[in-house]
Amino acid sequence: MRRLLPVISSGLLPAMAVLAQNPNPGMTTEQTRELIAVSEMGHSTVRSEGPSRSLNFEEGDDPTVVAQPVPQHEPLRAARKAAEKAEHLAKKKQHEEAIAEYRQAVALDPLYFEAWNNLALELEAVGKKDEAEQVFRRLMQSNPEHVLVFTNLAALLTAQKRYADAEAVARQAMKRHSYSFKANLVLGSVLIDEGKWSDEAKTKLEYAQVRYPEAKKLLDRWPNNAAKTAP
Repeated sequence: MRRLLPVISSGLLPAMAVLAQNPNPGMTTEQTRELIAVSEMGHSTVRSEGPSRSLNFEEGDDPTVVAQPVPQHEPLRAARKAAEKAEHLAKKKQHEEAIAEYRQAVALDPLYFEAWNNLALELEAVGKKDEAEQVFRRLMQSNPEHVLVFTNLAALLTAQKRYADAEAVARQAMKRHSYSFKANLVLGSVLIDEGKWSDEAKTKLEYAQVRYPEAKKLLDRWPNNAAKTAP
């Protein structure tokens, strides 16, 4: 059964178009090409990452979780059964049917975080992004101990090119989960989406590279003077 799903959307790092249309007048043509190359590489690399189905994701993502594990809710049997059916349908790309089962699961057990999380992902899959966003934002209030709520929402907003909103959510994630590799990756990526090739973005990616190879690949091609020439 799909559980806590960290989503990194294909919408991350589309800074290439911005740089191509509005190059920084303080940069040389070669420097601009370097930044565009970084964006192209980052776009394809982030998109290749698939969602994790492991309940141990957050424990592996944040070193501090080992010392202070995230409390696990034991869902009602009927709710779990509905969620398992939903997962089976989702794997078959029957998203509308999966949504119906997830709705039943959370109706039976309103505290069933995993079902809520996956419901939002299925809503996003069928284009019901406004409702998916509402679900994620409610979970941010009710279950802020789960970093995936923040990173999933940031990915959804980034896919909609709502970079300022995505940055705000990523910063909320960092306040609560500063040691999360995924939170650092998302914030660093969103800053680049906004054209902020800054020391802060680089620092976040340097931390994230411990777990996410795409962060290291971005850093390997990071222009030496990007922070100085960033808009």
